[in-house]
Amino acid sequence: MKLTAFRVHNYRPILDSGWVELSDITVIVGKNESGKTALFKALHKFNPFKPEPYNLDREWPRGRRTERSEDAPVVETRFALDDTEKEKLSAAIVRADTVAQVEITKTYKGDFRFRFLPQDLPNANDPAAFEGRLSEAFQGIPPTISAQLKTAIDAAHDAVATAFREGGIAEYQAKHAQFVQQIEQAIQADNPTDKQVADSLKKTISDLNRIAATPPKQQAEALIKSWLPTFIYMDDHKPFSGIAFLDQIKQRKDANALTPEDRTFLMILEMAGINFDQEHTRAMTQDKEQRMLDMNDASLSLTSNIADHWSQRKYQVRFEADGFHMIAFVSDELQPALVPLNERSKGFKWFFSFDMTFLYETKGTFKNAILLLDEPGLHLHAAAQRDLLKRMEAYAEANQLIYSTHMPFMIEMRRLDNIRVCVENKQEGTKVSSDFYAADEHARFPLQAALGLSISQSLFVGPFNLVVEGVTDFWFLSTIGAMLRDAGKASYDERIVITPSGGATKAAYVGTMLQGQQLNVVILLDSDPEGRNVADGLIKQWIMKDRHVLLLGQAIGRDGDTTIEDLFPLDFYLGYVNQAYTQELGGRPITAVEINARHEALVVQRIDGVMVARGLARNSEGLAFNKGRPAKLMLREWAPKGLSDLPPDVFGAFERLFQAINSAMPALSAESAGGDA
Repeated sequence: MKLTAFRVHNYRPILDSGWVELSDITVIVGKNESGKTALFKALHKFNPFKPEPYNLDREWPRGRRTERSEDAPVVETRFALDDTEKEKLSAAIVRADTVAQVEITKTYKGDFRFRFLPQDLPNANDPAAFEGRLSEAFQGIPPTISAQLKTAIDAAHDAVATAFREGGIAEYQAKHAQFVQQIEQAIQADNPTDKQVADSLKKTISDLNRIAATPPKQQAEALIKSWLPTFIYMDDHKPFSGIAFLDQIKQRKDANALTPEDRTFLMILEMAGINFDQEHTRAMTQDKEQRMLDMNDASLSLTSNIADHWSQRKYQVRFEADGFHMIAFVSDELQPALVPLNERSKGFKWFFSFDMTFLYETKGTFKNAILLLDEPGLHLHAAAQRDLLKRMEAYAEANQLIYSTHMPFMIEMRRLDNIRVCVENKQEGTKVSSDFYAADEHARFPLQAALGLSISQSLFVGPFNLVVEGVTDFWFLSTIGAMLRDAGKASYDERIVITPSGGATKAAYVGTMLQGQQLNVVILLDSDPEGRNVADGLIKQWIMKDRHVLLLGQAIGRDGDTTIEDLFPLDFYLGYVNQAYTQELGGRPITAVEINARHEALVVQRIDGVMVARGLARNSEGLAFNKGRPAKLMLREWAPKGLSDLPPDVFGAFERLFQAINSAMPALSAESAGGDA
């Protein structure tokens, strides 16, 4: 099952986090004390490896005492089932064949509440569906069975039908043993097919009888609960330092005051096959030889266990003990020499302790877990933090990973879509949002810093910056701008640097970062629902002034949805589309009539719709049309040409757009905004 979203209620500073959408790796950013740790701890207790109940007295939000209730929800989750799970659910439970998702809520009491989607399962068996399952079982009986068994099966089938007519499922349950006995007594020993067929039919009849005793929803809940992933939590306080004093740990253990490091140490001993209480007793004896043998055996056992299961890093472990003093030596493939763990870096100790926790709490599988990493990499330098990101991708191959950070190097710039912002609100408690604009300046800092680092390494910026959504926007604007400028027509000011960002949301990130560097910025967005939403957020949150955020359609005086491809005359643009897709279209070019017959708002959407209707394959993003192909063809063809070689008025809309950009750019002098700039 894949966790697609979660929501936390009534837990410490969190009154209602709102739904947090998840992917394979999700990062929660926010300043210290914004509620990130509370979010993770509430989620961890949803299904930890070892039971860890919620504590109403300690964890219920302060100042809301009259609302306290053990029945109050703490965590809501939404899981999607994969195809195998859907098949198993459908095969085991009547009327579960439509289930695709399940919402599960856990209360302070620890109860689970289930809701199946798109339609919840009933709390009582449906007699018609149940009888249908039985009828299927009686069909397809091979003709090779004996006449006696066939007569008994027909009689049992008739009796089942009668039972359902007279009393439904209850009558069937009362008589199911009689049906089984009828079939069993008719088996002929000299017919090998009889026993095989009878055993299969008896099993189906008995299985359905057991199912009848439990409503479909209750059956499905038990099955889903057995599939729940383990939630594994790791923070900066759990790493084992490598040195332990058994007498001190014994005192804390007896006083029920174990530290997080103590717990990690005891877990590692358990995986190595060492009984802590027994080892504590042996520490007081003089049998050093036997103890050395035990330590060596435990070291080899743990090393073998790790090597068999975790291919990402090859560890070798050795334990040594002297009285109550116990020390762990560890090496890995990068540093093969055995070194006391306490002398290794804090980062290594974190990795080692987490891998041990990961191995232990997934029972050696490293699969089907939700990994919650609270501020990983705090003790790593910048380059090592980038390595940690790669390591986390390995963790997420067969698991899901959620981590929190306030450090820019722990943000993966290729995956800005998986960032969620944790914001502290005094009135409404901690909120988590995918909306960048909801964050205060402290929560936005790691994003802005990460973007600044990324751009400084890969892009040129200048004092005047135009941020656009995509690379095709960059191609068209820079190329057409140069052509117009060469022809003495209105173009954008040459001092303006155009920066592609990879989408409307990322354009907002980049633009905000550049503005934070005291640079002049205009953000140009498509006039589509996403672009309008981003523009609205930037302006309403006072992140940017409205005159510095341009919607493409409004900038040229056009109503409705508009992208840069809509600025070309339709026949002109279609010519390049048909040329770029000659092979796929099979000599049947797309016509303007086909495009105009479609209802989509944008020309690229209409072209995609025509291609899909013609049977062209969709890509990984669900599209048949790649707008980059005709764009490359256009620019390659225009390279040796001038404006006079192209049809007149092709670029009229671009002239108006460039004038709007120049006018919107902060601090750009009016004298340099003309056509000969």
